Amino acid sequence: MIARVAVFLPVEQPFDYLVPAGLAVEVGARVWAPWGARAVEGVVVGLDPPDAPAKLKPLSRRVDAPPVGRELVALAAWIAEYYLAPPGEVLRLMVPAGGRARSRRTISLTDEGKRAASALEAALAPASVAALPSRERALLGVLARGAPPPDAPGSAAALRGLLERGLIAIAEEVRTRGAREEVWLSPGRAPTENELARAPRRAEVLAEVARAGTISLERLRSGDPRAPSHVRALVESGLLVEERRAVERDPFAAIPLVASPPPTLTSAQAAALAVIEPALARGAYAPFVLHGVTGSGKTEVYLRAIAVALAQGKRALVLVPEISLTPQLAARFRGRFGSQVAVLHSGLTDAERADAWRRIQTGEVAIALGARSAVFAPLERLGIVVVDEEHDPSFKQQEGVRYHGRDVALMRARAAGAVALLGSATPSVETYAAAKEGRLGLLELPERATLRPLPSVEIIDLKQHKLPGGGFLSAPLVAAIDETLRAGEQAILFLNRRGFSTFILCKSCGQPARCRDCSVTLTWHRASDRLRCHYCGFATPPPKTCASCGAQAIERLGYGTERVEAAVRERFPDARIERLDRDTAQGAGLVRVLDAVRDGRVDVLIGTQMITKGHDFPGVTLVGVVLADQGMGLPDFRAVERTFQLLEQVAGRAGRGERPGRVLVQTYNAQHPAIACARDHAYHRFAEEELAARRELGYPPSARLACVHVDGADPLEVRKVAEAAAGAARAACARAPESVGASVLGPAEAPLSRLKGRTRWQLFVKAQNARALRTLARAAMTVTGPRTVRLSVDVDPISTL
Repeated sequence: MIARVAVFLPVEQPFDYLVPAGLAVEVGARVWAPWGARAVEGVVVGLDPPDAPAKLKPLSRRVDAPPVGRELVALAAWIAEYYLAPPGEVLRLMVPAGGRARSRRTISLTDEGKRAASALEAALAPASVAALPSRERALLGVLARGAPPPDAPGSAAALRGLLERGLIAIAEEVRTRGAREEVWLSPGRAPTENELARAPRRAEVLAEVARAGTISLERLRSGDPRAPSHVRALVESGLLVEERRAVERDPFAAIPLVASPPPTLTSAQAAALAVIEPALARGAYAPFVLHGVTGSGKTEVYLRAIAVALAQGKRALVLVPEISLTPQLAARFRGRFGSQVAVLHSGLTDAERADAWRRIQTGEVAIALGARSAVFAPLERLGIVVVDEEHDPSFKQQEGVRYHGRDVALMRARAAGAVALLGSATPSVETYAAAKEGRLGLLELPERATLRPLPSVEIIDLKQHKLPGGGFLSAPLVAAIDETLRAGEQAILFLNRRGFSTFILCKSCGQPARCRDCSVTLTWHRASDRLRCHYCGFATPPPKTCASCGAQAIERLGYGTERVEAAVRERFPDARIERLDRDTAQGAGLVRVLDAVRDGRVDVLIGTQMITKGHDFPGVTLVGVVLADQGMGLPDFRAVERTFQLLEQVAGRAGRGERPGRVLVQTYNAQHPAIACARDHAYHRFAEEELAARRELGYPPSARLACVHVDGADPLEVRKVAEAAAGAARAACARAPESVGASVLGPAEAPLSRLKGRTRWQLFVKAQNARALRTLARAAMTVTGPRTVRLSVDVDPISTL
């Protein structure tokens, strides 16, 4: 047979290999395939009988790991085609990092090699040994001592020489990380009289095991570091019986399961489930968007629908946008479904992720819950797919295979004949348009589950309410915080920018402090006293004099969450204040802060968009938006939509408990539609206005869009390749039928014209359907340039920066 293998490399198509006699493979099997002078992992995506004798390389071996299922192989083919991605790179996403195969070369002496090695030091060495070149003799001695070959010039040639002479054998061992095993011990045969009389410590170990009945070796080792040597002797003599048990690394296993009775459904929740349940029973693809205001109980609808699917013997996939949501949702799902939930997200170690993947693959769990990459979880009999906060941009992969987790989830549900449920208080404009056109069913939850009203939103027009000198908290917002603290309630202050000062400027020459590798200004972080680039991570101490003119006129301008925190601490010294952004959310910081807010141990929480993500803080009655205008003027057609979504989402954190909520929004653009619609909680009005604007400009969802990125170290070469790519796309445009509405925009420097030391240009191709769009993008990608210049394509981009 001939196997078509998608190797885990950035190559455009699968390659054919001969299947050796005796090697059983099937579609989805993970294999080790020769690639030049080395071997790489890949997945079999097709099998064919040979039409004619062909000079094909044989597969090296099968990887000792469960295959990628046929359903996922088909999904990978669709992703590769739709997103113009290498098929092997797509399939690599479907294998967790901790579960990928690793190759290890082993070198051993043959019998002849052992005889030669023993004669190396002999006074009268055999002629065959004496004739060995000096490097081969030295290497043979090294290998005879059990040491690895040195990484030195000439070692590879000496190794080949020893191999050709038959003195060594080289084998390649391919392994995957299995479940971690733990040794457990139980009593074996009874000892004979006086058998352990001269080994009192072994007798004590045997007695300890007998008392326990069964005990882990780790437990014995904790009491006596030498216990393993005693155990080994007892096992060899049959006095103890050894058993190896797999140990699953579940990071949530220590968290107690807190079961709570399901709440009574509201009429809107019951109506939504009345539509979802028959769709689950039909077992056919049925996509819905669940549009529910913040606090309307969307999660309860998910839980009830999943329970129905599980009762039918099906499984569930749940995607959330951020790691910050995972602990909260994991606790709620585990409280309802117990150990049937496996959690997958980037905060897990490779080993923990591989174990969770294994539990899903073996059918030990029925629900996979996680962020974007969990869409590839190896679930069989999939009955329901949930995408929570479907509008969130973090569902889009921005590097490598640039897939959108929401859209891949829909395709996976389609292939499995499952129900797909996209939930959000602010669905994306594309999702809204699909529901309006009938491609998605629309389910509405117009009121909060507690039947309390949505928080009132007040606009503070900063053109009228002048901010105090150097300040950024208006008098009405300060008064509202004071009132909230006096009432013993909690407040949130939202500013989508971290750091203390957002740029450093020389007052003498006007030169800002810029990143050495990116075309952005550096942000000063006071806690670390460093200027940092939020794109590449470059950090440097703040300058005392200007690098351009030498003047000591450095001024720190702008403000981020760190500076807001300092100002609030100064104004309200008795308040308990916490900050939540990328700087404070490292490690256990995220969970610590979120738990403290929920437990009422925080009076004021200051944060970036991390605090807008679906958190339920019953004690929060005030939300203050420090500046709503940030991001609204970016050169990105989605900037206005993101502004509205952030405002509506952060407003939804207020008034979710027993007390009503209040939201104050500081802005210089009080009449802007995004701000006015957020004030009125008018999602439908905003979506209709945004759809009309997109239609007029020909942007998604009125047309399909792809961005071709060109980047490299040499600005002139990057520009040449970008212009050539645009020319190729325009030539394809000229050949396209008029009905597909094909067009090319650009090329031009990207708004972020330099990133991580590379100059960036981009061009956009537009068309009315996906096939025509891919034709244009492929034409642009056929351009070749210097090896230092890279081309990549982003189909359905969510950012144009």
